[in-house]
Amino acid sequence: MIITAHRNPIYCQESQDYFEGVFEYGLIPSLGDTNLEKYVFSLNAIKNLNSGKLELGLDYLAHTFSFYNSSAILGTDSYDKTHTVQPEIGYHQNFGSKWAISVSAAPMLSSNFKNGLNNEDFIFNWSALVSKKWGKGDFPVSLTMGLGRGIILGEPGLFPILSFQGKITPKWRYILGFPYSKVAYKIDEKHSLSSKAIVSGIYVNNSETVSVNGLDNLEHTKLTYNGIDLGLEYNYHMSSGFIAVIRTGFTMANNLKVLDSNDNPLFDFEINSSPYVVMGLKYSLNFTNKSRK
Repeated sequence: MIITAHRNPIYCQESQDYFEGVFEYGLIPSLGDTNLEKYVFSLNAIKNLNSGKLELGLDYLAHTFSFYNSSAILGTDSYDKTHTVQPEIGYHQNFGSKWAISVSAAPMLSSNFKNGLNNEDFIFNWSALVSKKWGKGDFPVSLTMGLGRGIILGEPGLFPILSFQGKITPKWRYILGFPYSKVAYKIDEKHSLSSKAIVSGIYVNNSETVSVNGLDNLEHTKLTYNGIDLGLEYNYHMSSGFIAVIRTGFTMANNLKVLDSNDNPLFDFEINSSPYVVMGLKYSLNFTNKSRK
């Protein structure tokens, strides 16, 4: 339920027990004088209970920044590789056939990990959602509203969650809202397309001391990045249960900054909008071998 770019942030609609593994590689090649590579490893499990669902997740994200123009204000070497590890536990409780609540907690470690672990690496994320469902049969719709705490805006903080989702036909479905929207079309049993809009961000502690203007030595500076990803995704469903994924699009409204230990700006990289590409592989281990998309 916590927002990450590779999975739906709204509570899972699976009606059966479910387990999925995900690997993705992403490249944003032209953020001005900066390039960004991203690696994502994710495990997600759903256990259906009598009147609800238990969700467990584990995410690992690695970011590699290439800074082509050195800053005279501060060195960038300690910001080039970052790591984020986030376990998650969530619970979705139904109240009758129309109403439901979902809560989740996701402690996060986010750092370059160059000098071990400390308290500045730790961020506690959570979400709390209320959902209402309308309609019967194959095409119900639902509205989900709530509040989350996370780093999607580039710094730890609260953000609203809104989602209106449903199916138009057996082949068309949609999720409209913030911070995640999608319109998906199932071409046939092996091929599907979707367009996505995702707000995402990172906030990483620098465990090394950095020199600013050649004078001050600062500890626990933070690298923060956020933007809006607009893209088109193609999924190829293999008979073995694997799903090959390719997504391409444009990332916009991007911000990349270094903050001091009090989250005051030290340096703005003034990055540009950029095209991006993501390639990945999913594998579903649920009993029906159907992956959540």
